[in-house]
Amino acid sequence: MRWAARLLGTALVGGVLCGYGGVHASPATQLGDAYRAFEAGDFAEARKEATTIAAKRLRNPDYRLYVIAQSAYFEGDFSAALESFRELSKVRSSRLATRARWRVADALWQLDRKKEAAGAYESLIVSRASDGDLGVARYRVAKELVDLDQPRAIARFREFLRHHPAHRLSEAADYQLVAMGGGGIAGLSAKDRILRGRDLIASKKWEIALQELAELDPSGMDSATRLDHEFWLSMSLFKRRRHYEKAGRSFLSIYKKMGGRADEALFHAARALSRADFDTEAIENYQRLVEEYPHSKWAAEAQFLSGWLEFNRGRYREALPFLRNMPKRYHKSKFTKEVPWYMGMSYYLLGEHKESLPYFAKVAAMGGKEIGGKGRYWQAQAQQKLGKVAIANAAYRSLVDDYPFSWYALLARTHLSAQGITVGVFGKIPGDPARVPQLAAKPDRALGKDALIAKGNELIEAGLLAEAGVELFRGERAFLKRHAKKKADAMAVLLDAYKRAENYNRPWMLSVVHGGRGALNAEPEGRAKTWWQHAYPLAYETLVERYRKLSDFPDFYLYTIMRKESGFDPNTHSYADAQGLLQMIPPTTVRVVKHLGIEYTEDLLFDPERNIQTGAWYIGRLYSKFGRQIPVGAGSYNSGPRAVTRWLKRHGARPIDEFVELLSYRQTRKYMKRITETYARYKYLYKREVYEQPLELDSEFVVNEINY
Repeated sequence: MRWAARLLGTALVGGVLCGYGGVHASPATQLGDAYRAFEAGDFAEARKEATTIAAKRLRNPDYRLYVIAQSAYFEGDFSAALESFRELSKVRSSRLATRARWRVADALWQLDRKKEAAGAYESLIVSRASDGDLGVARYRVAKELVDLDQPRAIARFREFLRHHPAHRLSEAADYQLVAMGGGGIAGLSAKDRILRGRDLIASKKWEIALQELAELDPSGMDSATRLDHEFWLSMSLFKRRRHYEKAGRSFLSIYKKMGGRADEALFHAARALSRADFDTEAIENYQRLVEEYPHSKWAAEAQFLSGWLEFNRGRYREALPFLRNMPKRYHKSKFTKEVPWYMGMSYYLLGEHKESLPYFAKVAAMGGKEIGGKGRYWQAQAQQKLGKVAIANAAYRSLVDDYPFSWYALLARTHLSAQGITVGVFGKIPGDPARVPQLAAKPDRALGKDALIAKGNELIEAGLLAEAGVELFRGERAFLKRHAKKKADAMAVLLDAYKRAENYNRPWMLSVVHGGRGALNAEPEGRAKTWWQHAYPLAYETLVERYRKLSDFPDFYLYTIMRKESGFDPNTHSYADAQGLLQMIPPTTVRVVKHLGIEYTEDLLFDPERNIQTGAWYIGRLYSKFGRQIPVGAGSYNSGPRAVTRWLKRHGARPIDEFVELLSYRQTRKYMKRITETYARYKYLYKREVYEQPLELDSEFVVNEINY
């Protein structure tokens, strides 16, 4: 782990200078030198460097105080660290204040002032304060009670084991409990062990959850606890994804005994069986749920999924009755809103195009480029199949006019082009310059003296770029409000500050929100071009160009994936454990680094260079594996190559518009459409080349080792 990560909890991205010490040009340079010394592990030098800076000369005196405190702590001078952390904890405007409260408790503990430390930890536990480890706090509170009040200590260690089943101190807590006669983990009640299993499932530690629950002997449990155990054991099997059939059978065996949770157990039984490819049995159980528990919160979804499963396996006629009953029985359900699309597409794929039109019209009426655009596009397709070419072409044209570059607009342009009809990427009118939000051509130097910008500039000068971005974001809304009368100038100053901090995430979001359709649906010229460039930046260009030769992918493809995956935030960590700029996942990365000859470490993917290096190698190979097709290659990165291989075998003879709509993963369908639009925009912005989306799908794929 890098010292910088230990210091601030954020990576120092893209601006850390080599070396430290020497002649200082400014307090900001001194601050940067102190942080670089800390990063190098030279705590004495870091502390000395920071101490020489007069706090009054800094815009960010809290950063000075924090590096002094942290350096003292790692030097072992806990008394000095405690004093500095206490001072910092009182600076309520600082983002480091809460973190300093945790470090106060840590310093007290190290000073053997255990009672005070326990009190400080207790306060943090009660307030559930962020920026600290609640597990460590609970463990240390319990540890302090060992010699004072063993019954309470036993209770607190049990509380720790209950709340933190996978914590690094779990083994130590277990040992302490055994030593005090508390029985350790094995001595916890069955109910507590089940609750530990639930927490492990919730934190996606399914393997450990399965082990935890499988260890329990149900013979000594009362009937209610035994059922609860069986339910969560079944759920751990379901979440683990390797034993869907076993999970489904287990849920089925207990659902009638589950009382108020019978419907939930039955729903998950059907769900598990469908994932094990027992679709007919899954539908039967979904329908059993609808009949036995018609008012259950799961009933509407069960009814919908019955139709969805039939649709998904190509039984479009059989899907219709299930879908048709949704508005009658569950008119308020969110799933009912999806019915018109599946009804319309079922009729369309059955060749009953006239019957599909009213349903596509309902989808079109929902509005928006993704949902409304989908309804309008398939209305046009149905009209074309019915021989009403003029109506279809008018609909295609309107899609390009209203939603340029969108997936459906790209498809519409291809249909028109096939008939010899040329339509520009913006349709009839390439945007109205008057609708492009104002944005000053150059940053206003006077606004650059604002306290927020000055703070950001100081951190940028210090080389603390990630920290500069965080501080700018914290004060962004207030800054724009302060300068509301000069919004165009204020936005330009803010965007410039983010750019100098090498923060691409916020400019992208600001451009989408404040530039909006007025700028991004206009020709990228003049101030509209500036909005476009912030919305579609060449982020980390040096690294992308350095590693693009590792694989075969087109210009702008990696920027496109990066924009969709992380929004250019190198510190993003998803619920599925995807990490960094390209949201690579550790198991995939472990395999990739072997090809690249680099060592895998836990924080590798939060390093922009390594993330881009590994991502470029892997993403490029997926792109080549699936015929160098933008939507298909992107889809394989989202869902995995095995899923795309399966879909190509099933639907590969269809045109690409139908193929994409028939994918069983909603997330992947959206992903393919959005990636294609973003790629088309990048290509147009930087090369003025129009991306033409083929209608024909290449269903061939390379059979190789890239199947993960």
